[in-house]
Amino acid sequence: MSGQHYLRYNDINNIMESNVYENNNGNLSNINTNVNYTNDYKKAYSEDYNNALSVVQESNIEYESKCNYLVISSKDRDIVNYPKSNFYVVNLENEYKNISSVSLVQAIIPDKNSVTSEPYLLLKINELDNVMDSNDRNISDAFAIIQLTPPTVSGTFIQNDSRIHESTVLHYKTHKASLSKITISITDAAGIPFEFGGDSTRTKAYQNTFVFKIVTIEKNRKVLQNRNVY
Repeated sequence: MSGQHYLRYNDINNIMESNVYENNNGNLSNINTNVNYTNDYKKAYSEDYNNALSVVQESNIEYESKCNYLVISSKDRDIVNYPKSNFYVVNLENEYKNISSVSLVQAIIPDKNSVTSEPYLLLKINELDNVMDSNDRNISDAFAIIQLTPPTVSGTFIQNDSRIHESTVLHYKTHKASLSKITISITDAAGIPFEFGGDSTRTKAYQNTFVFKIVTIEKNRKVLQNRNVY
C-alpha cells in the first residue's frame, strides 16, 4: 500500500525469534506474540553505557612505581653561562613524568677553600619544592642540608652524611607533572654561594656531583590472555 511500510517476508515469527532468541536461551516456546520485540540500540549511545564502558576499560589499567636514579654533575654545565660550579643548570636527557617523590641519595663535594670549616652546606633546587621547615629562612628555602664527612685524603672529595636525609623525602600529594632540567645552587649556612674555585673550567678537582632518587608512577597494562577461537 502506498505510504506504508511492508514486510518482504510474511513470517513475522522469524523476526521476533531473531530478537529474543538469545534472551530466552534458545527457548522459543515462551515468546509472547503480542509484544513488540525490538533491539534497543539506543542504549549503545547512552551516557550510562559509555560511563560503564570507560570504567571497565580503566579497570584493566594498573599503576606501578619506578625508581630512577639521576646523577647531576657540575662538569656537565655550560661553563660560558655558568662559570662557577656553585650555581648551574643541567638539562636532562630523559624527562621524568608523573613524579611521586624525590630524595637526595648522595652528594660529593670538592674539599676546596676550607669547606670542612663549614657546619654544613645548603642545596637549593629551583624545580623542586622545599622539604624542610625552619625559623632559618636559608634552611627552609633549601632542598637539603649537606652535612660533610671528613675527606679520606685532604684536598680531594667529601661525601654527604646520608644519614641526615635517609628519611627526608619530598612526597607529592599531586604528582609532579614533569621534570626536564635541574638548577643547582650551593650555599653556605648564611645563604651565600660557596666558592669552590676552578671557575670556567671542568677540572675534576673542583666539580660536585649529586645523586637523586626519583620515583615515577607509570601505567602497567595487564597482558591480555589469548582468546579461544571457535
